[in-house]
Amino acid sequence: MSLTLIALAAAVATHTVQIDHRGAPVEATYTARADVKTRTVGAHTPNRADMRRCHWKATVMVDRQLSHSPSLTRAIPTDHAFSGSEAGACTPGRDIAARQVAKHQDNIRAHLMTVAQQDRAPLLAELDAIRNLASN
Repeated sequence: MSLTLIALAAAVATHTVQIDHRGAPVEATYTARADVKTRTVGAHTPNRADMRRCHWKATVMVDRQLSHSPSLTRAIPTDHAFSGSEAGACTPGRDIAARQVAKHQDNIRAHLMTVAQQDRAPLLAELDAIRNLASN
């Protein structure tokens, strides 16, 4: 059995949201990136058909950055993933990650929008906490 692991993290989509926090506009930029891991399974023996398959799994991660404060950049945990397999071994020249991420682009963008909407309340709470600390 052959085993190959390749991880590729590439920025896939971005979404910018502007919210009002106590009369001041705050711009948050959400960036989705896909972490793709591949693994070759199966055997390749002489004089027989190649029985290897490339199993891949892409996990979508979202990062949030605020325009006025780079110190408030953080990763938002998500469990959004998609996976599949292709015939043949996982090799760097096949570019499986780029193909699969491009194929699921709409799904990733929809997930990014959902995460940005769900992050509104936690973002406002973080901004309030920082403002309270600064005023003490």
